[in-house]
Amino acid sequence: MDTKPLVLIADKGLKNQSLLGDLLSSEAQISSIVRETQLELCLQDMDTIPSLLILDYGFLEENTREFCQTWLAHPLMRNVPIVIAGEANEEIELLALTCGALDFLAKPFNKPILTLARLKLHLAQVKEHRRLSSLSMTDGLTQIANRRYFNEFYNAEWRRACREEGSIGLIMMDIDHFKAFNDHYGHLQGDECLTLVAQQLKSAVQRPRDFVARFGGEEFIVLLPSIQSEGVAVVAERLKQALDRLMIPHAYSSAGEYVSLSMGLAWCEPDSDFRPEQLIAAADEALYSAKDAGRNGFGEVVVVGNQPVFQTS
Repeated sequence: MDTKPLVLIADKGLKNQSLLGDLLSSEAQISSIVRETQLELCLQDMDTIPSLLILDYGFLEENTREFCQTWLAHPLMRNVPIVIAGEANEEIELLALTCGALDFLAKPFNKPILTLARLKLHLAQVKEHRRLSSLSMTDGLTQIANRRYFNEFYNAEWRRACREEGSIGLIMMDIDHFKAFNDHYGHLQGDECLTLVAQQLKSAVQRPRDFVARFGGEEFIVLLPSIQSEGVAVVAERLKQALDRLMIPHAYSSAGEYVSLSMGLAWCEPDSDFRPEQLIAAADEALYSAKDAGRNGFGEVVVVGNQPVFQTS
């Protein structure tokens, strides 16, 4: 069963909040916003991306245009349309639409059936857009996130970490001797191996914002926001154990009798002195060190910055 889409209603008038909420109650989850600070927080930290924002034209007074531009430029909100509601006035409607709004709803809402029909149409369009977007963000073989989606998510988390003085961990992984696996077992078995490994890695991460993606070929990457450096090694060990449980035979690997992973671990506290690419490069370098050390495992967490390196076992 599909989860109902989330609709934000930003209106200081409780009567309007109630009317729109009742109108959409069977179609969507409703989140009522009555203060400007609540709306601003949506751009900073929101676990669930809404499907629609219904914004009262007077909610932000003179700052409606600026807010709409900020909202539609946000990496996570840019595909969340804004419907502006306001007085039935041609000038206001024109101003609302030039702000970037998808639609304008005239107040008072004295044609509820028509209002609901328009909002349902917008929600359906968002749902279809997300379905198509998901296809472009999903690796066709393994059905986990692809590199394009990883890059978008990673950059958004990097900005969040800079803003909140948080931290980010990365685990770069490579299937050991995968070319030999393909050469001897065939490409169909190779594809099945990649899919099994990807799904096992995805099921092994536990926190909602932890993110697993296929980085390319037989490489995978795990993004771990808001984690201590010690925690990166803990997750890496969990991933290793999860893969070990699959026991996929690999008679042509020097790293063991089953399919295994080499991993590179990196961690930092992002700020203006670092670029996201530096952490990826550090994880990639650590991955090659793990391969040089014999594969089927990982070494120390590479800390990008001035903090001491955490030694792993």
